[in-house]
Amino acid sequence: MRLGLLAGSLVLVAGGAVACGDGGGSGGGDGADAPSAKEFCGALTDFRDDFADADPAKDLKAYIQTLKDAADRLDNVGTPEDMPADAQDGFDLTVKKIKDLPDTSTLDDLAGISEVSDEDQSKLDALDEYISKTCPDLNGEPDSSESP
Repeated sequence: MRLGLLAGSLVLVAGGAVACGDGGGSGGGDGADAPSAKEFCGALTDFRDDFADADPAKDLKAYIQTLKDAADRLDNVGTPEDMPADAQDGFDLTVKKIKDLPDTSTLDDLAGISEVSDEDQSKLDALDEYISKTCPDLNGEPDSSESP
């Protein structure tokens, strides 16, 4: 599983991740509310697990809502203070792309979430690298064991 566009492959998406530029929940930066690396990794595990059993082919609308709800929870946790700026930008981009999915999205729309510019791809690559180093246990399959 690749964690770059938490949305495009954490399964869709899962590998991936995501925050709105409205100052929402991305805790990285100010330090006061920033989660620890362990909390961040736990939130990513929860994100993955939230929709791992959902099937977009059976109920696409429910899948999209589950994905958006999971992204909201992830955004509310935020990012660790030590996350590099380019990885933070990748996180924000991922959350935004998920949140911006229309409720009436098609499977093609969902597949298109991973289509980004080269500049945005470098941000997602930085996020993927950060997550790979910070949350190495996240590369496994979802299960019911404890979060990191």
